[in-house]
Amino acid sequence: MKKNRSEFSISNPNSCLALMIFTVAMFLGSQVFAGQLSLGVKLDTWTTNFVSPVNGTEFFVPFALNFNLNPDINVYGETEFGVGSYTPSIDGSETTNLSALSDSLVGTEMRFKFFSLPALLNIGINIPSGDPTWESKQITANIPSEFVDTRYTGRGLGISALYGLSFPAGSSEFGMSLGYSYAGTYNPGSLPGLPSGDLKLGDSMFISVNHVTSFSGNQSQIIRLSAFNYLTTQVNKVDSYKQGPNFNASYSWNNPKALSFELGIQYFAAGQRPSPSDPTVLVTEANQYWAPRFYLNPTYALGDLTVSGLLKYVLPNGYTTGDAFYDGGGWLAGLEPNYKFNLDGASDIKLKASYQFIIHHNAGQDINLNYVDADYNLFTFGAYYEVRL
Repeated sequence: MKKNRSEFSISNPNSCLALMIFTVAMFLGSQVFAGQLSLGVKLDTWTTNFVSPVNGTEFFVPFALNFNLNPDINVYGETEFGVGSYTPSIDGSETTNLSALSDSLVGTEMRFKFFSLPALLNIGINIPSGDPTWESKQITANIPSEFVDTRYTGRGLGISALYGLSFPAGSSEFGMSLGYSYAGTYNPGSLPGLPSGDLKLGDSMFISVNHVTSFSGNQSQIIRLSAFNYLTTQVNKVDSYKQGPNFNASYSWNNPKALSFELGIQYFAAGQRPSPSDPTVLVTEANQYWAPRFYLNPTYALGDLTVSGLLKYVLPNGYTTGDAFYDGGGWLAGLEPNYKFNLDGASDIKLKASYQFIIHHNAGQDINLNYVDADYNLFTFGAYYEVRL
């Protein structure tokens, strides 16, 4: 049987990447247009060859809007409507069909000078407009979250703040940012590995240091170091888990007319779990639940066509095969072509497609109780209409 690992028990470590990328780009030049509106459609579908095959299909309609109140203040918002169908068993009798609006994000980004240094303050609010039970209902049919993030969000009220400073130095630039993310309480329904009740994911604190060097032809290189620290995740106001610190390092080369790539590593320290002898006391894990991982993201631009790749390797964690917390790690390899049609000077249509092949080592046991790999095939298709305001 396949193991189910709750992705609610900690703040998802894969979400670190989005915030890291954001802090790299935050000191780029201001937009020429007053804002942008984006409306899209996206289809995700996946299958696996595991002994108890799972599959899923998700259809999303994302909407995003940002607007510059003045050259230094931008407001933004985004949400999406989702429809999902998930089948975790071979006979299809357990198929779950869901449809709901996801959580919504609104926020503002303010640029200013701090003792003559370029500075930025970003404040975002997660509005709980989604279905908080969605992720628990589809978790047994989903791809493990160490490879692919959950695409639908339905969680409690959340507030994130990030403050950054830029230190120009000729053709180079140093950047430093600090952030804090508050996660509110919500009830996700029945969860594998967690008692039912109100869940509060651990708040996270973030620090990042970047060094950007610019070259001719809008080329640049970026060296990035960052770290996350987490507070305790609680169930019904009782400590349930405390994720260990997360450390990240990466190198990026950007060439808008040819080859770009990012190479990085993520490391997760051991967390804390309830003691077997006294569940009210958290003790350090015997091994790291989340193993280190490496990734390479190359991109090649050919005019309006870009082709991106993804290669990711997740090491096995420190637990032995058969342990309840064991994870065998694995590989992810993907390819994503994107094409942009320019309709006029203020609007365009972007077409996206991707294929990702995932091997999850020793994911579970077959009918003979032998540990076997699970292979996943994930296909994504999307189209987005963008209008610059």
